[in-house]
Amino acid sequence: MAEKSLPLLEDTCLPFQIEGQDIKGRIVRLGPAVHEILTKHNYPDHVSKLMGETLAFTALIGSLMKYDGILTTQMKGDGSFRVLVSDFHKNSESLKGDIRGYASFDEDIVAGDSLEEIFGEKGYLAITIDQGKFMERYQGIVKLEGEKLTDAAEEYFRSSEQLPTKVMLSCEKDDDGKWQAGAVMIQHYARNTEDEILRDESETKDHWNTSSILLGSLKASELLDNSLSLQNLLMRLYHESGIRIFDHTNIAAGCRCNEDKIRTALTSLDLQELKDVADDGTITVTCDFCTTDHKFELSKLLH
Repeated sequence: MAEKSLPLLEDTCLPFQIEGQDIKGRIVRLGPAVHEILTKHNYPDHVSKLMGETLAFTALIGSLMKYDGILTTQMKGDGSFRVLVSDFHKNSESLKGDIRGYASFDEDIVAGDSLEEIFGEKGYLAITIDQGKFMERYQGIVKLEGEKLTDAAEEYFRSSEQLPTKVMLSCEKDDDGKWQAGAVMIQHYARNTEDEILRDESETKDHWNTSSILLGSLKASELLDNSLSLQNLLMRLYHESGIRIFDHTNIAAGCRCNEDKIRTALTSLDLQELKDVADDGTITVTCDFCTTDHKFELSKLLH
């Protein structure tokens, strides 16, 4: 196993490749970052679990971006769970990414057995990738038909990238009541080099089936165990073939809300609209993502 550097045990995304096979993967473990986000919102536990899984999945695929950019994961529907949004802002220079997220749902929401049940018949998963001037903006959409986010995630890769993909996601509280989340995926990628093209097809199929079965044997408790390094976890799974590890991406909770932009948006409103939303001469705008209150004095907005 080749290692360029040893990442931290938490808030890290680690890319890897199974040696001698057409299989690449990525693994994410979130600790302080996901705990900070979920505790700020104080959602019911079943909502927080889905949010945590979504944040881990967003970090997993957001870290795939080659350039600076924003990847947004959104689940939306006509059920009791109206919308869940998370995004990942990548800084390729520092090998760092910021995640954030929020959810909107009915007050009487209960835990559902499937995504289709809680998001309704019109529920869908949308993934948007915006890398500015580097690449054209892309959006892929799939219907929420499976029971779990892993089903929707795998369907997204099947329909948008035509890549066989296996995904595992988990989010739970640890013994101290702190939220943790994890995600891991493997993909069967297209061959590029002459050596790869000459590989035996039946052997390649066996490699994929074996790797998928091994990933399915991974327990959520192992994925979230911060005393077990990500490298050692991967070696437990794929020690017979060997693993090649690549540069990791550090992940942190981070919001991009900006008072100047909010102020500009407010000054575009007419006087009566501003007065309608003001309270004792002050307008408060709360960020959906980080729950920060941005306060503006009405008198100063009018000058």
